[in-house]
Amino acid sequence: MKKLLLILLSATLCLNVMAGGVKSGPWVTEARTDRITILWTSDVPGMAWVELADGTKVWETFAGRRVFHRLHSIRIGGLQSGSILRYRVCGQDIKDDSNARNPEFGEVYEGEWQSVRIFDQKAAECRFSVFNDIHMRLPQYEALVAQVDSASTDFLFLNGDIVSAGNYDLDTYIRYTLDPLGNLPAGIPVLFGRGNHEGRGNNVELMADVFPNEDPAPFYYTFRQGPVAFIVFDAGETGKNRSILYSGKDVYEEYLNEQIEWAKKALQERWFRRAPVKVCLLHVPMIDHPDKTDYLLQRWLNIHFVPMLNRAGIDLMIGADLHQFMFCEKGTMGNAFPIIVNDEAHRLDFTYSHGHITVRTFHPNGTKEFERTF
Repeated sequence: MKKLLLILLSATLCLNVMAGGVKSGPWVTEARTDRITILWTSDVPGMAWVELADGTKVWETFAGRRVFHRLHSIRIGGLQSGSILRYRVCGQDIKDDSNARNPEFGEVYEGEWQSVRIFDQKAAECRFSVFNDIHMRLPQYEALVAQVDSASTDFLFLNGDIVSAGNYDLDTYIRYTLDPLGNLPAGIPVLFGRGNHEGRGNNVELMADVFPNEDPAPFYYTFRQGPVAFIVFDAGETGKNRSILYSGKDVYEEYLNEQIEWAKKALQERWFRRAPVKVCLLHVPMIDHPDKTDYLLQRWLNIHFVPMLNRAGIDLMIGADLHQFMFCEKGTMGNAFPIIVNDEAHRLDFTYSHGHITVRTFHPNGTKEFERTF
């Protein structure tokens, strides 16, 4: 009898694993004032669509065909700035697609209804939270996330080194980056800045699939929320022995020069120039550190990027990478704006309201450990 019960329990567990449906997510990313991208993973491959409150279905397609994936990514455009989008993710499992003309489909699933506010450049305020250098420490990550006030947070920014290398499969990568955020990403956009550790490994393209970005590139881009315009850079690898870390495959010098040429134009876009506040986000801070050897990349960035950012009127830079907190005043290293470097153990909260920027950092136990208004 006990043996029979074990067999039945095992069969039930297997059926649950194969039953399909949402495995992780949904999460919202690539947030702009007229569009968002909604993603999730399913237990098994299948077709997918997002259903909107008015009954509209937006299908996951490629070149005129619906596709069968486990990672589902659907961009929804033509949205009204500042509007509330009510949606749910849906799909249908595919049992067998070996016969392209007659695939065998399984069950249809429908996720829970969610709501997300579209970015609004007319909003009077801007609030977001930053996480960085977590390096897969899930208890710390979850404790920092638990403090986030979802009602007054416009977006979350993952500023690099949330994981430690790129050679992960899909489920493992999501487990360490998105799952600890719980239900927040379904209603609060999550934007991503790649860290140096996430450039390592053999599956770095996966991050661009999980955090897609249409223009101009996966890991450097601009966007605006409320009165604040943002520019995000990807500084690549900080290690001085790059040829060893990447087996000679890295081309980071070309990659950084590519970003410089792009930024010269992006910073002159009318919408960016006219924004009341301008913030630069990136993992590797552009500082002229006293250690002239170990911090070669930071110094290179300081020399080649900071003058351009000064001319563009950047008001604040938020960096990470150093595993120590730093506040660099204006003018201390050729910078016409303050530079804040968040350490690995704290969440950084940014607020712009009534003409003032306020930055606070919080310990996992909820203690506020830094506050500065300027």
